[in-house]
Amino acid sequence: MRYTFKLISAVLCALSLGVAHSQTALSKPAKVSQIPGAVSFHYDAQHDEVIPAGIQLKPSPAGAEGLFTGTLVVTLNITAVSHFHHGTSYHCSLTAIGGEIDATSGVVSGGIETASGVAKWNGTNTLSCTLTIPFEWTLIPDSTAIQGAILAFGVSAVSPEGGAVQRSTLQVAGIEPLPPSGTTSTFAFDATL
Repeated sequence: MRYTFKLISAVLCALSLGVAHSQTALSKPAKVSQIPGAVSFHYDAQHDEVIPAGIQLKPSPAGAEGLFTGTLVVTLNITAVSHFHHGTSYHCSLTAIGGEIDATSGVVSGGIETASGVAKWNGTNTLSCTLTIPFEWTLIPDSTAIQGAILAFGVSAVSPEGGAVQRSTLQVAGIEPLPPSGTTSTFAFDATL
């Protein structure tokens, strides 16, 4: 009986040690390419908007230096696999959150930019939608932050009768690097409807 009690005690101690180790392993800092856990996105396809949540913009102090300018050019290549009504239009929306991004807390020194459009057939069985966002951000240096942009895009198939959304998709790209100030960043993503 005492031997069984000692064995059970040893097993419980080993399990406790394993749980403590796994909790420690889970609390490691996020990788550079990860999006902060508090950040989420919602695609309102009816209004062509990708809406972010969980982001906190850090206010720029008066007279702050660190102006960062550029242009984001995002091309969405859409493959229509589902069968849609003749005359269906394909809408696309983009939200870019960029600047100095603290991947742990979700605090951003920079800005949130949006664009939307309608895709055009590119001569094959795919469509293409290119969205351009010029920006100007005041960046406050932060040693715990990553300079880049989180790109979230939504694509929808909209019926010609009444404008009902037949199908939509939302995708989020990790923290994409930005080139030096004053230049253009070009990205391309694929989506299937």
